[in-house]
Amino acid sequence: MLKTTLEFIADELNNWLQLRDPLNFQDAKPAVITTLMKPDGTFAVNTSSGQGNDKFSIAVTLVNIEEESVFKNQPHYRQQNEKIQVVQPPMNINLFVLFSAVADKYATALTLINYVLSFFQSNPVFDEAGYPHLNAKVNAAEPWSKLQRIVVDFYNISFEQQNNLWAALGAKYMPSALYKIRSITYTDQTPHMEGPAITEININAS
Repeated sequence: MLKTTLEFIADELNNWLQLRDPLNFQDAKPAVITTLMKPDGTFAVNTSSGQGNDKFSIAVTLVNIEEESVFKNQPHYRQQNEKIQVVQPPMNINLFVLFSAVADKYATALTLINYVLSFFQSNPVFDEAGYPHLNAKVNAAEPWSKLQRIVVDFYNISFEQQNNLWAALGAKYMPSALYKIRSITYTDQTPHMEGPAITEININAS
């Protein structure tokens, strides 16, 4: 589900860029899912879009995951084929995703981040009603991987938090924006116990 979410967001951003600025993005797909640094400490992002000495990319990087505790205490029973099954309650998580503008020219990087901000300001919610292809890449044999709804919020961090984040990533700061994507639901598909459903109650009055 993590891969499905990030791939969908990156694809939608690329499509939006091509429509918004066809002159610069007609054949480009700058938004790519990638870490910023490789394990060996070298830079991981390839600036494959653009021309000449003005190459660029938008790195889409998952930097944190948190559990959404608001929905934690949900019923953990379900009915399947006239039986009641005991399963683990769903786990709802939020993703913190960093969009970093990597460009040969600093002005280009600023333009890219401006586009990212504009895209999410115009498109804060993604669901199957508005985006029928939301789960187009989900394997039919894995229906539990389908997304129901994605809500994207800009996430503010302080200068200190920003410094700590980039230090943890092992990279030098570059124009970027951090977003909180909520919520992704993981559902347990394996019953831990099951039994016949109670269909009637008999009371012996004697």
